[in-house]
Amino acid sequence: MRSALLMVSLVTFGLPSQILAQTLAPEFQAGFGYARLFEANGYSFSAALDQPLSSGRSTVRQALGGGFWYAHTGVASVPDTPEVGRDLLGLGLRYSLGFLNNASFRPFVAVPLQVLHSQVSDNRPTADLLSAALSGVPEAPPPPPVEDQVGGEWGWGTGVEAGLRLVPSERVGVQTSVQVLYQDIYGSDSPNGGWNLRAALTYAFGASKH
Repeated sequence: MRSALLMVSLVTFGLPSQILAQTLAPEFQAGFGYARLFEANGYSFSAALDQPLSSGRSTVRQALGGGFWYAHTGVASVPDTPEVGRDLLGLGLRYSLGFLNNASFRPFVAVPLQVLHSQVSDNRPTADLLSAALSGVPEAPPPPPVEDQVGGEWGWGTGVEAGLRLVPSERVGVQTSVQVLYQDIYGSDSPNGGWNLRAALTYAFGASKH
């Protein structure tokens, strides 16, 4: 009797947990990109950890995870001035759908929802700013747009990412994607749209199969 109960326990608890450990292992991804935000260009870095919600054999695979995003761009109102720049940091959740899960190439779409912080810095030497102020200009220049003023602001953002993942091995993959972004940081009077071209490496923890 005890042997039978032990066998039932193994089948009931052991096998499902083993299957879940294999099919629902988290996936990590990280990569660099080229971004355009607030009418200025720059580079970006992003990383995410996704927890699959669907079986590893499912044709359509859902995943929910967390993501980190960073971009450094110029400031549109002061072009060609590398001492003036914007640092944009995002942290939040992402939901993704992967298709053709058993193929070596897998289209996917993802939707992030993030808290954002935009920081504009002006690192020009004080002597240069003083010289410009005393250069005989009769009227002071107009203030820059609100999104280009020095300082930091908080907001939120979302968007849609679509791309293609290539899976040359069981755990390691490479992917490329285009992200269409929306940021609400400075209000409706500032540009809210942007985009990001991205290439990344992916790694599936603990899964013997994708």
